[in-house]
Order: sequence, then C-alpha cells, then structure tokens
Amino acid sequence: MGIILPVAGFVYPGIPDYSGSILGLEDGTGPAFLFDAVESIQTRIPDNGLFAAFSMILIGMLIGLDGSGWAGLPLTGGIAAALAPQTGTDTATLAALAQNAATWTGGGTRVIWSSLIVVAGFCRVPVGDLVRRLAIPVVSGLLVAAVAASTSPPPSP
Repeated sequence: MGIILPVAGFVYPGIPDYSGSILGLEDGTGPAFLFDAVESIQTRIPDNGLFAAFSMILIGMLIGLDGSGWAGLPLTGGIAAALAPQTGTDTATLAALAQNAATWTGGGTRVIWSSLIVVAGFCRVPVGDLVRRLAIPVVSGLLVAAVAASTSPPPSP
C-alpha cells in the first residue's frame, strides 16, 4: 500500500475534480495539470483510433507496474476522455483497455493472477513457468482488444 500513495499523490493533483481539495482550494477551482499536459501535446497525437487504443494499453501497462492495477484509473480515464473525441473512439472503451492492461501486468496482477498460483500448485508446475507461458496469450488478447476497440464506433447519444 505504500507504493500506491506516492503514485496517487502524483496523479490526483492533475485532475481538477481532486486537485482543489488536495491543494486546499474551493470546489471547482482546482487546476487541471493533467488535462493541460494532454492538451499541449494533442496536436502531435495522430487522430487514429488504433493509435489511441495501443497508447492506452501502454499507459495502462506502465501504471500497472506501480503495484496496483487500480491506482491509475483516474489518470487513464482522464487521458481517455481527452483522446476519444479526437480519434472517434469511445471514452469508456479506451479507459477499459487501460484498466485491463493495468490489472493484467505488473504488480496489479496479484489479485487477478492469484488463482494461477493455486492452479500451478495443484498441477505441480512452477508458477514462473506458467506465467511465462501465459504472457503471450495475455498480451495477444490485449492487442486484439485494441484492434477491436479502434474499429468499433462510439455509441450514439
């Protein structure tokens, strides 16, 4: 749990919904550092749904390395909200891609993969070997999900 606090302390001040209360400001007056950063590089990001989907997976994988698959959800949601309108993809779909990538990689896999430890013990197979063999199917599934997400249109209002 000690790792999550510094990550949250870095991410939350960048989101206007949280930054006001963290910085001791009135509600709705907090700065949007994260959104400002995304907007400043938005002109350099290709308007391509596939690029956005793969970017969200990479961002989710990096966030998953902090020890928790859940700590970066506000960050990925904010980035998805910034990228979706420009790329013609669904915000929820992009955020879900990042969430799945975060929970299936890095430290966030402790809960998701806990049943793997039980199965490996039951089958008398080393856990490390089983994880190495399952890494390719997991990453392949994330890549297929990115392609599917980039080709599906956003829901109509």
